[in-house]
Amino acid sequence: MNVSGGMTPAQPGSDAMAEAERWFARLRTSSCTAAERAAFERWLGDAEHAAAYARTERLWEEIGRLAGDPELDALSAQALRATDPRWRRSRPGWRMPLAMAAAVAACAVALGLALGMFDREPPPVVYATGPGQRETVRLQDGSQLLLNIDTAVAVRMTGRGRTVTLERGEAVFGVAHDPKRPFRVQAGDGTVTALGTRFQVRRDPARVTVTLLEGRVALERPDSGERRQLVPGDQAIYADGGTPVALRMVDTEVISSWTRGRLLFRATPLAEVVAEVNRYAGTPLRLEDPALGALPVSGTFPMGDSESVALALQALLPVRIEQGESRIDLHRD
Repeated sequence: MNVSGGMTPAQPGSDAMAEAERWFARLRTSSCTAAERAAFERWLGDAEHAAAYARTERLWEEIGRLAGDPELDALSAQALRATDPRWRRSRPGWRMPLAMAAAVAACAVALGLALGMFDREPPPVVYATGPGQRETVRLQDGSQLLLNIDTAVAVRMTGRGRTVTLERGEAVFGVAHDPKRPFRVQAGDGTVTALGTRFQVRRDPARVTVTLLEGRVALERPDSGERRQLVPGDQAIYADGGTPVALRMVDTEVISSWTRGRLLFRATPLAEVVAEVNRYAGTPLRLEDPALGALPVSGTFPMGDSESVALALQALLPVRIEQGESRIDLHRD
């Protein structure tokens, strides 16, 4: 955008110039949103703001034209030496005006700062859900994230890559294919690189679980040098601290059933069923006899309704339920 034509208001103040420079930098990042661009257009409606932005554009255009100019590079070096008191004392014949030297040096510094500013990666965008909440996030590249309850991810999109950090919780990633920009999910001390695929990552306090639903992924752990290629149905489990990856085959329909709003189990030990049901329920289930935990359970159950699950378990298994004020106990029948 260029707003320099035809506007000749009063000289913009320092505050307007500082704000114009911030807008100039922000508009050139890949993470700048449509809402921010609309806010910029409103800001630009002020005459002083428009003049400040036009001046900023002209400055950066001039700096851009000077980048890499060998004469400027030589002159900048001379200017920096000229402003060094030790060099001036050793070369009494040097008479370059200090004002010119300072201006050239400042231009070189400004150019370096400009290049550094635009090389800098944009800040990540954080998406989060609370207890009882699930959310679908569609990224600008077409990828889709389905966040389970109590989940937080930080997304950073650049021209060189796409990185998601799973800070807590669980998410399914449906990745849009883009060979020029790898899609990576960081969880714990491992990184999952997707190759146009669909996979699930769960981060618990003690471990990380990666389940491949479709396609291919590579799991890397830089600290230990471990690398695994997963195929659909593979589930990799690891903990921080260099513990080797444990790999097993799983029923992906069971593992991802939460994405459809139900919990599916197939010959799953009752102890695991209770733990999974309790992730979503306000009133937890408790096994009164730990030996009950080995009983196999098959069926589909509602999420977040532990009372209905308890009644169903009572009908399926040799257990009876006892409703308390803050929990539901499962006893051997």
